[in-house]
Amino acid sequence: NMDIRELQSTKYLKKEDFPNPVVATISRVTKENVALPNQPKKERGVAYFTEYEKGMVLNATNLKRAAKALGSDETDEWVGKKIVIYVDEDVEFGGEIVGGLRLKAHRVTPETRTVTQKTGGKFDDMDSDIPF
Repeated sequence: NMDIRELQSTKYLKKEDFPNPVVATISRVTKENVALPNQPKKERGVAYFTEYEKGMVLNATNLKRAAKALGSDETDEWVGKKIVIYVDEDVEFGGEIVGGLRLKAHRVTPETRTVTQKTGGKFDDMDSDIPF
């Protein structure tokens, strides 16, 4: 009786590979059969990074997160862009909390949004509907 993680560990990145969050550069995204040997075919997107030999299988959540983080639904446009790979211990699989890899946007600085208000210089003539 073999743990599926033992079988998967050889080919793709796993959470044990990331004790700390890492900023990685996407080199390509492919579609591969990620099923275990003797299992029905299971095609998934796999992201490869210039910093790693192994690819990372992209489930639906990570595909959506990558698209949002990188600002495009076209995987070709992800190439050369940086993304953060980190472990989320709350990831569930088959009803169990097993932890897993997640992607998030790489931010050099926290996004700051400054709201500029045009006023006549006196507080009492500010608009009441300040756009926050």
